[in-house]
Amino acid sequence: MQRSISLSPAEEVHCGARGVPETVGMAALFTGVPPGADALRARVGERWGGLPRLRQVLLPPAPPARLRGHRWLPLDRFDVRRHVAVVNAAAFTGLLGRLVTRALPAGLPPWRLTLVRHADRERFAVVLTAHHALLDGRSLEILLSRLFDGAPGRGARVVRRGTGVRAVGMPGALRPERPERPRPLATLGPGRALPLPPGLRPRPDLAWTEVDADAVRAARRALPGLGATLNEVLLAAAAGALRTVHGDPDRWPGAPRPLYGSFPVDLRAPREDRMLGTVVSAVRVPLPVTAADPGERLAACRGALAAFGPLHGGTDTVRRAVGTAARLGGPWAVRLLASLSCSPGFCPVTCLAFGWPRGPWSLDGRPLERIIPLPPVLAPGTVCLALTDYAGAYTLTAVTRALPGGARRLADALVRELPLLTRRPGPEPASELGAGPAATGRGGSPA
Repeated sequence: MQRSISLSPAEEVHCGARGVPETVGMAALFTGVPPGADALRARVGERWGGLPRLRQVLLPPAPPARLRGHRWLPLDRFDVRRHVAVVNAAAFTGLLGRLVTRALPAGLPPWRLTLVRHADRERFAVVLTAHHALLDGRSLEILLSRLFDGAPGRGARVVRRGTGVRAVGMPGALRPERPERPRPLATLGPGRALPLPPGLRPRPDLAWTEVDADAVRAARRALPGLGATLNEVLLAAAAGALRTVHGDPDRWPGAPRPLYGSFPVDLRAPREDRMLGTVVSAVRVPLPVTAADPGERLAACRGALAAFGPLHGGTDTVRRAVGTAARLGGPWAVRLLASLSCSPGFCPVTCLAFGWPRGPWSLDGRPLERIIPLPPVLAPGTVCLALTDYAGAYTLTAVTRALPGGARRLADALVRELPLLTRRPGPEPASELGAGPAATGRGGSPA
């Protein structure tokens, strides 16, 4: 048994927001007959048993708790039978929603692997969930690809450095008159919030859906030059979908301040490509929700992300703010910063877009069909959108803590928004604010 160790500032920030489970996950959908429980547990023990990261227990701060941080307690081993569960899911999406809306039990390393029989159209799923302080999204991919059978060396993932924002210039017609480097104090200020009906108690909600690959490809080709990145497409489509679901942005709380969105940034250096943990930061940018034209929204997202790119010094105010809080005040200051970031207008929209490494991939001969991202439930009044690409099969997941049934309506609105990014302006869809709950079906919201 080893002595406990302190969390890094990036890990501590994921322990500071009260009322947030901080559970992240990833589901892999397979065709074929599911493996037996014992066979899967044996595979987990063989391929994950030697990983120290999966043998760490998260300990609460020692007294006085407000001045001290959480700690990791390394174990000699983990009990595979307590970490690998097998369930039959009559409502697969509802199960996914429960997995990310509930905190993982204390006293064990905070991760679980769930084998879901009869998950979707006679498919089965393998779902990995973990506390965000233990594993980030890249770690989930690393672990699952280590568990599955594939050829990661062919078409291997390209590691993004710095802020992960591509160093591209903007076309002259889209370039602002006075390009300015983002100012840290301004970019950490409050913005507008998503509207909530009076007296509503926001509840977590999850929905996922398949996305037309041709619509994504067309949207990526809509910008000149190198085209749009997945981040730019997702942020622009999210801005349009939020207009559809929540109505006129000028009526949102905090207007005319910007509505801020964020996306994660992988900070792993090339030699750390397989490192497990929380090795990420985030970039916070204003979303173009006031632009009526979808094409303008896509171009504006290109401009917003270019302002944070390597050509402008790779400014990353979120990472710097966390580091400064850790240096000046220690763990309590990091937790205070995390708590303040949960205010409704700080960053109500989070977007994640990534591609699974090229395969093909399988689980003991059973082909991998689709990767379903499971972003975390954040503070009340927030939405989180994640888009994955596995072999051209795009999947979108929406996790909301806002309107009842909001995840399904937001996911559907975003799918409809994607083709509009390549078209000329037209009449906007009517607002769905106040509409009744959508029917729950395949890929629908959990009951």
